[in-house]
Amino acid sequence: MSIVKMKKMQLFAHKEIRQRLLAFLQQQGVAQLHPLDHDQMQQELLTYSVVSSQDIDETLHTLQHMVNFLKKHSKVRISGQIMLDHQQWTQITQHFNFQECFYKCRKVEEVLGRLELKKQQLTTQQQQLVPWLEAPIRLQDLHDRLHVTYFVGSMKLKMQAACLKELQETIPALHYEAISRDRDKAYLIIITLHENKDLALEIMKKYDFNKSQFPKIKATPKRLHVRLSQELTRIDKTLGHLAQEITALSQNLPKLVSLIDYYQNIRENKIVQRWFLESNKTFVITGWLPAKQEASFRKALYQHFQEVELITVDPEAADNPPVEIENKKLVKPFEVITELYGYPIYTGIDPTAYLAPFFALFFGICLGDAGYGLVVAVITAVVSWKMRSRLTPTTWRFVNLFFLGGLCAILAGVAMGSYFGVGTSFKLFDPLSQLTVFLGLAFALGLIHVFTGLVLKMRDNIRDNSAWAGLWDQGAWMILITSLIVLGLAKTQELSTTVATISSFIAIMAASWVCLFQARSEDKNSSADMDRYQVFFLGLSLSLACWILGLAAPLGLISSLLFFSLILYYGRKNIGSIFARIGLGLFNLYGITSYLGDVLSYSRLVALGLGGGVIAMVINTMAGLTKDSIPVLGLFLAGMILLFGHAFNLAMSLLSAFVHTSRLQYVEFFGKFYASGGKKFKPFNWTYKNVLLIEQDKK
Repeated sequence: MSIVKMKKMQLFAHKEIRQRLLAFLQQQGVAQLHPLDHDQMQQELLTYSVVSSQDIDETLHTLQHMVNFLKKHSKVRISGQIMLDHQQWTQITQHFNFQECFYKCRKVEEVLGRLELKKQQLTTQQQQLVPWLEAPIRLQDLHDRLHVTYFVGSMKLKMQAACLKELQETIPALHYEAISRDRDKAYLIIITLHENKDLALEIMKKYDFNKSQFPKIKATPKRLHVRLSQELTRIDKTLGHLAQEITALSQNLPKLVSLIDYYQNIRENKIVQRWFLESNKTFVITGWLPAKQEASFRKALYQHFQEVELITVDPEAADNPPVEIENKKLVKPFEVITELYGYPIYTGIDPTAYLAPFFALFFGICLGDAGYGLVVAVITAVVSWKMRSRLTPTTWRFVNLFFLGGLCAILAGVAMGSYFGVGTSFKLFDPLSQLTVFLGLAFALGLIHVFTGLVLKMRDNIRDNSAWAGLWDQGAWMILITSLIVLGLAKTQELSTTVATISSFIAIMAASWVCLFQARSEDKNSSADMDRYQVFFLGLSLSLACWILGLAAPLGLISSLLFFSLILYYGRKNIGSIFARIGLGLFNLYGITSYLGDVLSYSRLVALGLGGGVIAMVINTMAGLTKDSIPVLGLFLAGMILLFGHAFNLAMSLLSAFVHTSRLQYVEFFGKFYASGGKKFKPFNWTYKNVLLIEQDKK
């Protein structure tokens, strides 16, 4: 449950072993490589290696084109990753001739493209001929003759009569034939002399006459339509043969998709080579290596190569090492919550182990039903068990996250006596009738959650040799909030005056700490001076508390003046205005409202826990009313209401539980101590997007 320590590495080697060394590094998969910066490159008189990946890029383009073509034109589908053992992987990557498949695909694609284009053209011609099938004339005769002009086309049906009337009145030597009509158009052949052509065109233009074009062939429209149908039948037959060829070629889809993974890794290999810095005979690789794997990596490296030298050093202050978090198996599923927010900085804290119990518990309370929790736990357990080899690491962690949340929901449901919305007498408390108990529990958990964040920040300060900062920045707030809670309970529960007095004393003292110490970032004193001021400020806060509460009031007043004078005297050169400091501290004291708001945010646990349970009760009531009010069929309808109603309620409850529980971690918890912004450790290794390599005996 920590951030893995990193080592900065430099690997020097002879150029002759470049390819073998790079293959070894990719196979080991433990080091993250990166290019050397430009200043260091010039200082060492080195240059970057010139390596082209154009051939690999072309191969990947070819493979992706084939995969897209076969997926588009075949019914073969690949769902999820392709499971291969190492022997099958080697057979595909070393012996499968994808070039032969590519030539066949390209030939089929060219023929298919021509035939589909021709089919589209013929189909369009057929559709154009449909209105003219009853025309008893060859198509070549519909074109202009020596003295006669033919107008073949269509117009809106409602304009036909007016157009023909005007044509007949204006042009005596005119003949027309109405061939057909559909819902709103009329299809006409109009014949007139050449000298009347322009006049006829002008009249028909007013009525939106659309001319049709036909080829000059010795066939009637009906006969041409039959020919086109015969040609389309032949094309469809050929397309059927092509479909069979595509189906046969598509059997290679798993191999082609696997090769995409293979060549993607080869391409990554080429890109990494561009980061190598080289001289005439040697080259150097730079990167990061987990310290825990340094010994085994060094041993394996020197066993395989003699012409290498590995140098490792700890990161410097100016370095920004990548981050790898390491947690135990039970905590590992909760890493997805950390990753969704952002990786911690290298010198920061991995929050996964600390958020895990809170996330699981809050998730269970939000779901709030033992029946729902059991369903979630069973489904996720089956998925994790049956599909472990098919799940990516991230998906596996999500599944197990919901499994643990389901277990906590069972516990929460038993505590509140809720099983699919049905209440039982065996429960720790009734959330509906004992709402204040539920709210008190949520606020108590919220306070513990917030205090955990403050303790983690305090520990971080102490680790950085800032014990005073941990006490004043986090300790003061925890003491102040705790003393105010105790004081409130003392007043409401009528506890002894001694408890009230002590809690008041501590509260005033802690408030003084906040006022006096929250602005110390303005100080520019030496460490020894600051230690002296801390003691003076501490004495001043204790004296003020005694004076305000009337405990040895004269002595408290005198002590307050004494310590205040000491602060002014010793800090007159460096500490600045003590009054400005106190004023800023008083403003920071207003931050207690932020802590109050944080704790109140945990009331969402109550709202969500009650909401899902109440909706489940409503679903049960609706099912019961349906069963009782509708004979025979009512039992079936009631079952449907229960099934779909609870399924929908469970889905919405799961979504709400995950979102709101995550929010409590990110806002109320992480805001107290967590510093994100780290870069995830990404070792140079073989990565698989489409393939899942498994052991042969597990296949």
